[in-house]
Amino acid sequence: MNITVEISKENKQWKFYPEIKNKFFTTTLMKTLEEHQNFKVQEIELSILLTDDAHMQELNKKFRNKDKATNVLSFPDIEMNGEAPIEFIPNTDYIYLGDIAFGYDIIKQEAEDKKISFLDHFRHLTIHGILHLIGYDHEEQKEAELMENLEIKILQKFDIKSPY
Repeated sequence: MNITVEISKENKQWKFYPEIKNKFFTTTLMKTLEEHQNFKVQEIELSILLTDDAHMQELNKKFRNKDKATNVLSFPDIEMNGEAPIEFIPNTDYIYLGDIAFGYDIIKQEAEDKKISFLDHFRHLTIHGILHLIGYDHEEQKEAELMENLEIKILQKFDIKSPY
C-alpha cells in the first residue's frame, strides 16, 4: 500500500513535536486500516492541517455551525459507511480519503487535563479522524460505542491505554 500524506503546518507550536511527520500519519493509517480487511485500495492520499484554535473555530463554524474551537475535524472526500464493506469505484487503485484538521491549543490542554502525553492524545485523535474519513460516526449511542471500541483496539497497537 502506498500512502501519500500532505501536511500543512499553520501554527509554529507544532514544531515542538518533530515526531509528527509523514511516518506518524502513515503508520497510524496503516494500523487503522488493518481492522478493515475489505480496504483493498493500493494508493491512498490524505491531507493534514496542523493549526490553532482560532482557525479550528472558523472551520467548525463554517462546516458544522458550531462557533467554538474543537480538537479535530474530518472532511471525507467521499461518503463511506465504515460498518459495511467499504466499496469503491470499480477498477480503482487510488482513493483520496480527505482532510483532517487539528487544533494545537485545545489538544495540548486536553492532554494536560487527562494527564496523558500530547503525542498519545494526538495519536488517538488521528485515529478518530481517520475513522470519520472511512465512514464512522458517533452521533448515536450505538455508533459511538462501535467507534470507541475500535479506537481502543487500534490504540492498543501503539501501547496506548484506553482514553474512555
